Amino acid sequence: MSPLKSALTFLSLCLSLSQFSACEKVTGGEADGSGKQSETVQDKKKAGQVSITEMKTAPKESPGDKKHANVFKLLDGTWKGEFKIYVHESGQTNTGRPKKLTPEAWTKAPYKLQSSLKVMQVYKSESPYFQRVTVTDMYANGKTVVAHGINKVQDGKLYCVVKKPDDMVVHDGTTEGKDTIIWSRNRAKPQAIEYFREKVTKSEYTIYGWGYYGGADPKKSPTHYFSAVYKRVK
Repeated sequence: MSPLKSALTFLSLCLSLSQFSACEKVTGGEADGSGKQSETVQDKKKAGQVSITEMKTAPKESPGDKKHANVFKLLDGTWKGEFKIYVHESGQTNTGRPKKLTPEAWTKAPYKLQSSLKVMQVYKSESPYFQRVTVTDMYANGKTVVAHGINKVQDGKLYCVVKKPDDMVVHDGTTEGKDTIIWSRNRAKPQAIEYFREKVTKSEYTIYGWGYYGGADPKKSPTHYFSAVYKRVK
């Protein structure tokens, strides 16, 4: 599976990308990429704790989790909408990473729509710190892909883990206000650098962000831009 095709599934979820290695670097910070590198995600068990990629069993709660209690709660329910990927007509430019996300601008020249798909997502929280999700992606050619994932708080940090038969991807997150989570990752091989903002209200769920793939120059503008709007149906 190509990184971009997998990105559609993952970003529509926690918002997917190719294979997740046991140790990958994830970047946090501002949309311009100026934030310091947050940490190296080690998929190793701490004493008495599950691994980062563990999906069947929820992590043991820790004192640092309390500040994130019910951070995913607004997502509970069923959502339907469309996920879109845009590119710049000239490819990468020397403008660097965007300081602000302007999805309305991506619908006009010099940007163009590269691909889109219909998405249904069903979220269910099992605790204030652990949530399961099933995502159904519906492509224009009639193909349907179902993926499963979790959102979780583990040792005071936010993680989104997506599992498909040939793919597992992890993003880490930070919060901004009461209704926004910023998800990011920065993997060198194969390249997958992403930043996106996930905002949820009672009736609408939006995802806006960007990504670098295929050996792109990370000092230039992103290769792809993401925009998704979902409406609550249940």
